Amino acid sequence: MARHGKRLAVVTMLVALAVLGLSWPLLHQLFSANVTHGPAIDAESTITDYSATYRIDADGRLMATEVLTVDLPAFRHGIFRFFPAADPTDAHARLLPTITAITMDYGPVPVSYSWRDDRSVFVAQIGDPDVTASAGPHTYSISYTIDGVLVKPPTGLGTFTRHAGANPAAPSATFYYNAVGFWAMKIDTARVVIDLPGPSGLVQCAADTSGATPCGIDGAGSERITVTAADLPPQNPVTVRVDLQVPLPDRAGLPWSVRFDKILGRSVSTVVVMALLSTLAAASGYLWARRSREPEPGHPVMYVPPEGLGPVQTVYIVNETVGEHALVATLLYLAERGVVRLSGGSQRWIITGAGTHEQWAALDPVSRKVGEALGVTTVGDVFRANGSVKAGKKLSEATTALTSSCSDWAGTTGLMVTARWERVGRIAVGLAMPVAVMAFWGLFTLTMWGLPFAAFVIAGIGLLSTGVGTRRTPPGRGVWSRAAGFERLLATPSSEDRFDFAARHDLFTAYIPFAAAFGVADRWAEKYRTAVGSDPPTPGWYPVQRSGSPAALYSSSGFRGFDTAVAASISAYRSSQSSSSSSGGSSFSSSGGSWGGGGGGGGGTW
Repeated sequence: MARHGKRLAVVTMLVALAVLGLSWPLLHQLFSANVTHGPAIDAESTITDYSATYRIDADGRLMATEVLTVDLPAFRHGIFRFFPAADPTDAHARLLPTITAITMDYGPVPVSYSWRDDRSVFVAQIGDPDVTASAGPHTYSISYTIDGVLVKPPTGLGTFTRHAGANPAAPSATFYYNAVGFWAMKIDTARVVIDLPGPSGLVQCAADTSGATPCGIDGAGSERITVTAADLPPQNPVTVRVDLQVPLPDRAGLPWSVRFDKILGRSVSTVVVMALLSTLAAASGYLWARRSREPEPGHPVMYVPPEGLGPVQTVYIVNETVGEHALVATLLYLAERGVVRLSGGSQRWIITGAGTHEQWAALDPVSRKVGEALGVTTVGDVFRANGSVKAGKKLSEATTALTSSCSDWAGTTGLMVTARWERVGRIAVGLAMPVAVMAFWGLFTLTMWGLPFAAFVIAGIGLLSTGVGTRRTPPGRGVWSRAAGFERLLATPSSEDRFDFAARHDLFTAYIPFAAAFGVADRWAEKYRTAVGSDPPTPGWYPVQRSGSPAALYSSSGFRGFDTAVAASISAYRSSQSSSSSSGGSSFSSSGGSWGGGGGGGGGTW
């Protein structure tokens, strides 16, 4: 039951981490909601002339060419142009540009492209990063296309300060766009020519909400509209709305808004494929982990441990791990067998060798390995568990030797064998973990790419459980049954499994090391109290407390105190070996103005 609860807690934690890894772009957008898209104001640069030609065909495709004359200061590489993918009239549509040509001073120029702000803004960075442009005027030409710029009325509503023409009937389509975008520098003059797929109806424009910055409209009622403006402050777009009496073309859309693009991308079919892959990965991880579970044998109550096994071996054959108290339980076992003497107390303990060569040779190999690691296999040899780094190093080495010797013992005696397919599964889960983290981090562009790997890890986490990778043989399962039955004797109340302490009085203290190894020494003592009606006896091989009742022996000041002293020494050694490191990073952010309606973006210098 405890294992099941622990596994459930791990799975819950992994699911929570996967959800966080998948959806962190939403949290990022939430915390940066007060940052608007657009470059910071550039007071040193000026667009002396902005001329654009927009041609819209009957399919709703915009073919644009923008020509900018920019007066650059010294030490600038060039300009950049950004395009927001979000359509303010339809959360499910995208205004995605296709750049067809970019020139500088009527010649070729280096351009780099990137997606920013969680793939919501496309940026064309124009200029050579290794060379600065000369100070003075430079002419840039940017040509691009965007599909789906005709929208259904009455979308594109807003405050417009200039009106021209009229709608002869309710419009069937509308062109709603920032004819001049959010540019970081002031614009002296701007002129935009818009060729339409049919005669315009009502034409409106605005450079602000008050009319303090006027805009002009020419050609209302025709298929060519000209919009002009002058003395535009930085980050001050000019928005136009043109109503049309033309069939509204179909627009491509997605089931999700642009804020999910960093997570899901812009392809429904890809999302479906990733969902199927994640389902398959989860199914394969679950089945793989399920096949790795070894069915438990029956374990009737046993009144003696399996013959020839020490405490740690008994725990290992049941749990395939030596447990948290292996070293202390082994030291108690060595004291009970008379090959060492324990003295001291609190945080300072002395372990003195007291056994002959024959006595050590008669012990199981695992317990003998601990004596060898601590150097107490000769009469009179002393080891002090005093919390020092030196003592901690030896105790840590003894713990390592304990674990490896248990594994070797189980294999050489034929009780356990390697399960190669299970080990392959462990490796697969181990590799899938970092891949999922890297994908969620955004290394593969979209966070959903991490979902199949995360699903495999979550469903297959059981492959990392203790014991996966080895299998007990038929003889091993027999020993497992007897060892688990003996654990049942130590851990269950007397009302369930009675033990005649009167007839087996000496066995209570002999079994204390086994109870300590299983972590049930307190329950073993309580079982004695319930059955006999008095406190359990103090073993002669353990230092008697100077004060308090024998009951204190099984509390935090008794065996657990010895455990704490050993752990303190190991902790001192491990702390001396530890080190830490730190790293830093950088981020990109942008800011801009608040006026503007349609798409179109803007830009600045760099």
